[in-house]
Amino acid sequence: MISEFCDWLSTTGISIAFQSSTWFVPLVQTMHILNVAILLTTVFVVSLRLIGFTTGRQPVAELIGKSLTPIWISLGVLLLTGILLTVTEPARELLNWAFRAKMILVFVLAALLGVLQNRNRRSTTFGSESSGADATARIMGVALLLIGTAIVTAGRWIAYVV
Repeated sequence: MISEFCDWLSTTGISIAFQSSTWFVPLVQTMHILNVAILLTTVFVVSLRLIGFTTGRQPVAELIGKSLTPIWISLGVLLLTGILLTVTEPARELLNWAFRAKMILVFVLAALLGVLQNRNRRSTTFGSESSGADATARIMGVALLLIGTAIVTAGRWIAYVV
């Protein structure tokens, strides 16, 4: 069923237009990669702070609050550029187990970021050693770090597996 959908989508006018353009895919891929870098750099900065590998004058809650805006914007841009790339080459994406794994990991990352945002809103001391919740914050930091790394790995594998 997915294969039939891919066949249909690849023959639509918009997909053919995207496929035949010499500038479209490189431009969208560049935007996608730049937003992956923004997203994961920001996630890793927050993760390393939650784990306790880095310190700073800025309270953890403030760092999280400031970081979530670029994270959510990047996720939105990644969704848009990802859809455009999928329309361009549907079978390459939708029939690929690495792509499916990446999408699951992205949803898990977004859910965990939502939990982090919720915790941060409820407690201005979340992640600080004095809050008593530092173990939870460290676990979330490690999970974010591992999921982010797995997303990059799965994303790279898309080009090499079917």
